Amino acid sequence: MVSVDRLSVENGLYAIQRRIIDKYGYSQSVEDIYPLNWYIGTGRASVEFLRLLLTAKPFMIARKLHEGGSVQEVVDRIRTYLGY
Repeated sequence: MVSVDRLSVENGLYAIQRRIIDKYGYSQSVEDIYPLNWYIGTGRASVEFLRLLLTAKPFMIARKLHEGGSVQEVVDRIRTYLGY
Protein backbone atom coordinates (compact mmCIF):
# COMPACT_ATOMS: atom_id res chain seq x y z
CA MET A 1 0.00 0.00 0.00
CA VAL A 2 1.28 3.46 -0.90
CA SER A 3 2.02 5.88 1.90
CA VAL A 4 0.08 9.14 1.52
CA ASP A 5 1.92 12.01 3.16
CA ARG A 6 2.89 15.51 2.13
CA LEU A 7 6.24 14.47 0.66
CA SER A 8 4.84 11.58 -1.38
CA VAL A 9 2.08 13.82 -2.77
CA GLU A 10 4.60 16.54 -3.68
CA ASN A 11 6.86 13.96 -5.35
CA GLY A 12 3.89 12.52 -7.23
CA LEU A 13 2.79 15.94 -8.47
CA TYR A 14 6.35 16.72 -9.52
CA ALA A 15 6.58 13.46 -11.48
CA ILE A 16 3.36 14.37 -13.31
CA GLN A 17 4.47 17.94 -13.96
CA ARG A 18 7.88 16.70 -15.15
CA ARG A 19 6.15 14.71 -17.93
CA ILE A 20 4.32 17.85 -19.06
CA ILE A 21 7.53 19.92 -18.92
CA ASP A 22 9.39 17.38 -21.05
CA LYS A 23 6.75 17.48 -23.76
CA TYR A 24 5.27 21.01 -23.67
CA GLY A 25 7.59 23.21 -21.58
CA TYR A 26 7.48 24.71 -18.13
CA SER A 27 4.90 27.46 -18.75
CA GLN A 28 2.39 24.99 -20.13
CA SER A 29 3.04 22.62 -17.23
CA VAL A 30 2.12 25.30 -14.68
CA GLU A 31 -1.17 25.88 -16.49
CA ASP A 32 -1.90 22.17 -16.95
CA ILE A 33 -1.14 21.09 -13.37
CA TYR A 34 -3.21 23.89 -11.79
CA PRO A 35 -6.53 21.97 -11.54
CA LEU A 36 -4.87 19.07 -9.74
CA ASN A 37 -2.93 21.40 -7.42
CA TRP A 38 -6.14 23.26 -6.64
CA TYR A 39 -8.10 20.07 -5.95
CA ILE A 40 -5.45 18.75 -3.59
CA GLY A 41 -4.47 22.10 -2.06
CA THR A 42 -8.03 23.01 -1.07
CA GLY A 43 -8.47 19.73 0.78
CA ARG A 44 -11.07 18.29 -1.58
CA ALA A 45 -8.94 15.25 -2.47
CA SER A 46 -9.53 12.28 -0.21
CA VAL A 47 -6.79 9.92 0.93
CA GLU A 48 -8.22 7.23 -1.34
CA PHE A 49 -8.07 9.61 -4.34
CA LEU A 50 -4.46 10.50 -3.48
CA ARG A 51 -3.53 6.83 -3.13
CA LEU A 52 -5.00 6.07 -6.56
CA LEU A 53 -3.26 9.12 -8.03
CA LEU A 54 0.12 8.13 -6.62
CA THR A 55 -0.15 4.60 -8.01
CA ALA A 56 -1.20 5.75 -11.49
CA LYS A 57 1.32 6.27 -14.27
CA PRO A 58 2.41 9.94 -14.22
CA PHE A 59 2.38 10.27 -18.02
CA MET A 60 -1.27 9.17 -18.15
CA ILE A 61 -2.32 11.75 -15.57
CA ALA A 62 -0.27 14.34 -17.50
CA ARG A 63 -2.23 13.48 -20.66
CA LYS A 64 -5.54 13.92 -18.84
CA LEU A 65 -4.40 17.28 -17.48
CA HIS A 66 -3.20 18.51 -20.87
CA GLU A 67 -6.58 17.84 -22.49
CA GLY A 68 -7.71 21.06 -20.83
CA GLY A 69 -11.15 22.34 -19.94
CA SER A 70 -12.45 23.87 -16.74
CA VAL A 71 -11.01 22.88 -13.39
CA GLN A 72 -14.06 20.72 -12.70
CA GLU A 73 -13.86 19.01 -16.09
CA VAL A 74 -10.19 18.17 -15.59
CA VAL A 75 -10.73 16.89 -12.05
CA ASP A 76 -13.70 14.79 -13.19
CA ARG A 77 -11.63 13.37 -16.06
CA ILE A 78 -8.87 12.33 -13.68
CA ARG A 79 -11.34 10.89 -11.17
CA THR A 80 -12.95 8.82 -13.93
CA TYR A 81 -9.58 7.61 -15.17
CA LEU A 82 -8.61 6.56 -11.65
CA GLY A 83 -11.93 4.79 -11.13
CA TYR A 84 -12.72 6.97 -8.15
